[in-house]
Amino acid sequence: MLSLYHRIQKIESLQKTADKDIRLCKSHTGLICLKHCAKCCSYDDITASPAEFLPFAWHAWRVGLLDKWFDELDRHDSRICLFAHFNEGEWGCRIYPSRGMICRLFGFAATTDKNGQPLFAACRVLKQNCPELVQNVGNYLARGGKMPIIANYYRKLCAIEPALGNEMMPINQSIKKALEVIYFHFAYSECA
Repeated sequence: MLSLYHRIQKIESLQKTADKDIRLCKSHTGLICLKHCAKCCSYDDITASPAEFLPFAWHAWRVGLLDKWFDELDRHDSRICLFAHFNEGEWGCRIYPSRGMICRLFGFAATTDKNGQPLFAACRVLKQNCPELVQNVGNYLARGGKMPIIANYYRKLCAIEPALGNEMMPINQSIKKALEVIYFHFAYSECA
């Protein structure tokens, strides 16, 4: 069995692959988020797995912020992601480079139909404001174009970290659980 550190490296590699695949898809389709939208981050029903936030938690421990983030999550009383910022001049994600898989894939990936054919999982904002772009992406897929498939990335994540990869929960709980895993890993390491 791989060590926690090596599993985290594999998750980071999977995230980089997702980023590369998304960039490639964007270049072929012209797909892009509307500037300063972040509507997807304001949903209060985002679910994620703790596994996808293990790299973030490891980084938080390395830079001495694990306790700070854990305490902030404890005090955070909203289901909206703690790290989403919507204030004027502070738009965006506070942990963007370490964001989870759902944050990377949402709006830039596909689901599949009953025959395994990709279906663009467009966000509501793009559907409402850019229906022609959404149609163009659908046509691109119908012609055999490639787009990341959400389920494929989650299967790969589960293969790396089975227990935490299969456990879906509200995003803040997922982040908190990833922080706990890293905290206990190092707490027990120091005791040994």
